[in-house]
Amino acid sequence: MQTNNLNFNKKKAQQVGFSLIELLVAMVISLTLIFACTALYSSLKGSMTTAQSLATAQESLRGTFYLMSRSVYQADSVSINGANDELTVTYNPPPTGQIYSCLGNAIASAATDTYSSDGTGLYCDDDGIGTGSAAELIALDIQSLNFTTISDASGTVNGLTVTIKIEGMPASLSDGLTFTLALRQKILLDLAQ
Repeated sequence: MQTNNLNFNKKKAQQVGFSLIELLVAMVISLTLIFACTALYSSLKGSMTTAQSLATAQESLRGTFYLMSRSVYQADSVSINGANDELTVTYNPPPTGQIYSCLGNAIASAATDTYSSDGTGLYCDDDGIGTGSAAELIALDIQSLNFTTISDASGTVNGLTVTIKIEGMPASLSDGLTFTLALRQKILLDLAQ
């Protein structure tokens, strides 16, 4: 029985635990890992916020470009109200084919669409062709919108340059993004005559 007590006391003496230095080293290593993970999480969260902002800006740009290009391609003429930077697109439907307003309503006779921005979004008024008569929001986060007509040597307007600034765009595009649209329907009808 005494042999068992000696073995038990020997084992108990060997299981003393961690020293204070070992505990402090383990705590320093743990805190370093926690701070590194926190810094990585903060960086990742910032990247995700930036990516979401860019995705929203891209979606607004894509929608704006699609709707405006469809309208301008089908247009008979365009005019700009310089005071409000509003674009008015006038349609004179050809005898064949279907033309749609900026809100997707079929146009059967001469009509107009008016695009405008209030600094928060892009609005379109399709001259009451659809069920509503007020301008409707068609794209979000549009900060500014500027239009310039493109004319040929005789002064006939054949296109349009659009500069658009969207919230969430990269700093390298601080002046906005510019794209050019041609009045394709008008050009084709002029060529046919």
